[in-house]
Amino acid sequence: MAHSPHQEKAQVEPSPSSDQITSAKHDTSIVPLRAALLQLPQQYFKALVKPSVATYTQDKDNASWGLVWIQLLAWAILDAALGVLVNLLLPPANNSVFSRFFAITTSYGLVIVVPTLFFLLMGIVYWLAKYFGGQGTFLEQCNTSLYIQAPLGILSKLLALIPGVGKILNSVLSLYGIVIQVVVIIAAHRLSRGKAIATILLPLVTGGALAGIVFLLMKK
Repeated sequence: MAHSPHQEKAQVEPSPSSDQITSAKHDTSIVPLRAALLQLPQQYFKALVKPSVATYTQDKDNASWGLVWIQLLAWAILDAALGVLVNLLLPPANNSVFSRFFAITTSYGLVIVVPTLFFLLMGIVYWLAKYFGGQGTFLEQCNTSLYIQAPLGILSKLLALIPGVGKILNSVLSLYGIVIQVVVIIAAHRLSRGKAIATILLPLVTGGALAGIVFLLMKK
């Protein structure tokens, strides 16, 4: 029985090996991450300068845990390096135990403190968002939040290098960060403005009260 040219070509061509399939999957998984990393400066700029639900939802499909961890670790390392510089240029007024502990926590300790506090706060916010009927995923929330939290965290350390006025600018920056974080929650979880505000303010007010109590106890 005669075979057509197409049938003969199909019989001759070998099927791809498992190694080739694995390599192809590996390549397709690396390329989007590299592309997403190259787009981060643009993402940060848009997230800070053009905060809107549309801005925070248009790139949610690019979210990945690899991208989250790279941003988070880069933020923590840069924050720690700037923290060391701040403590060298603006050393504490006294040499008490609390001052030394605070200096270490706000410098070298930021490598651990930044990821720990980020995931702790994100976990509480995610739980509250779900309680209020949020529909987004934890990954989407973390990834979109880092678009604003990472650059603002670095910028706050740079402002701390400015004597006197740096604290005032940091306060303004913190308020701005809270406002646009509300927009992030609206975008990530499709919540109303009121529910998004409650989702952000409840943990901040509670955490601030607890931090104030701890500060007063350590000062005694």
